[in-house]
Amino acid sequence: MHEDRFHKRTIFLVAYLLFAILPIYWMVNMSFKTNDEILASFSLLPQQFTWANYAKIFTDESWYSGYINSLVYVAINMVVTLVVALPAAYAFSRYSFLGDKHLFFWLLTNRM
Repeated sequence: MHEDRFHKRTIFLVAYLLFAILPIYWMVNMSFKTNDEILASFSLLPQQFTWANYAKIFTDESWYSGYINSLVYVAINMVVTLVVALPAAYAFSRYSFLGDKHLFFWLLTNRM
């Protein structure tokens, strides 16, 4: 009985791990293929391994605006989060108000 449950858990965890890692593997696999190979057929491994896609991303100037946009978005998001979260955390820790437990539970479960 115990071994049967262990095998079911193991099978579930392996299936979940494969399901979680498959998109990452797919993305990395496609990054090492040529454009023709991506469009031609399905293969688990690249037939012609190439670094050209990475060279293009790091040397082509048209990609730089995307990097800058991402950095600006992260910086603004971080500042807004700190400005909102710090006073809220202080209020939850120091003051007791009507519905504070329910609101705190809702905020906590939304973060998970």
